[in-house]
Amino acid sequence: MSDQIMMEEPLQFGQGGRLFGILTQPSPSAHIVQALPIFVFLSSGITHRAGPRRLYVRLARKLAEIGFTSLRVDLAGKGDSFSRQHLTAEQSLMEDFSDIITVLEARQNQLQLIACGLCSGADDAIRVTSEDPRVVGMVLLDPVCEQDEGFQVRDMVKKFTHLGRYQRKLKHIARKVFNPDNGNEPSLAEVGLRDSPSSQQTQAAFELIRQRKGRVFSLLTSYSQDYYNQLGQMGRVLGLDNYQDYCTEHYWPGASHTYSLEHHRAKLIEEIKVWAAGFIHS
Repeated sequence: MSDQIMMEEPLQFGQGGRLFGILTQPSPSAHIVQALPIFVFLSSGITHRAGPRRLYVRLARKLAEIGFTSLRVDLAGKGDSFSRQHLTAEQSLMEDFSDIITVLEARQNQLQLIACGLCSGADDAIRVTSEDPRVVGMVLLDPVCEQDEGFQVRDMVKKFTHLGRYQRKLKHIARKVFNPDNGNEPSLAEVGLRDSPSSQQTQAAFELIRQRKGRVFSLLTSYSQDYYNQLGQMGRVLGLDNYQDYCTEHYWPGASHTYSLEHHRAKLIEEIKVWAAGFIHS
C-alpha cells in the first residue's frame, strides 16, 4: 500500500459492531475536487470482503488511484460479520445496507453509491438499487439474465460446432460427482446460496439507474452459459429505452466465474477503472 495513493481503514459498525468492512480512500494529497460516488463491494455466497482471489482488494486500490472511495463489506453472517437472527435473507440485506449508509454518511458530506457484486452479490446490488435512491451505479458480475428468443438456437449450434468443449464439460461434471473433494471451487449456485431477483426487479433497478442519471457495468462469463450466450442479450431481454447510453455489457465466455486467470483479473480491473472514469466530469 502506498501512502501517497490511498489510505485503508478497518471499520466495525452497525448495532453492537456486528458488521465489518475495509474502507479504501484516496490520499488527502490527491486533491480530489469532485464528490464521486462510493463503491460498495458486497460479499457473495461463501466469498468474503476480499472477493475471489482478492479481486475486490485490487479493484478498490485501483479505483483509489483515480479518486474513488470504496467500502468492501462482509454482509451479516459472512466473513467477520455476525449474522442477524430471525430475518429473511432480503431483510438482513436491507438492515446491512442501512448500517452501511449510516457509517458512510458519517464520513461523507454528499453520498452517492455504486453497488457492486459477483453472482449473489450482483443479485444483492440489484435489490439495494431498487430500495435506495442514493445508488447511482451498479457493477454486476455474472448477474442472472433471462434467455431471449434466440438462446436455444445459439446453444444448439454451439453444441454441434464445439463438440469437444461440451465433452470436456461433461467430464468436468462427472469428476465433481464422483470425486467431490478434489479441491475445485464450488460455484455459488451449486452450493445453493443464490436467490436471484425476478426479471421485473432487475428491469426496475436498471430503469431507476437511468432515472438517476447513473450507469451500469455488467459482465457475464462461462458461468452464465446456461442462460446467457450472446453479447447484447441482457439489453434485448430488459427492453429498456436508451439501454446502450448508460449500460456497458460485456461477455467473456473464456473467463471463469471467479476469474481464475490473472489475465482476466487484470483485464476486469482495467475495464471497471475505465468505466468508473465516466463518473468523473471533465
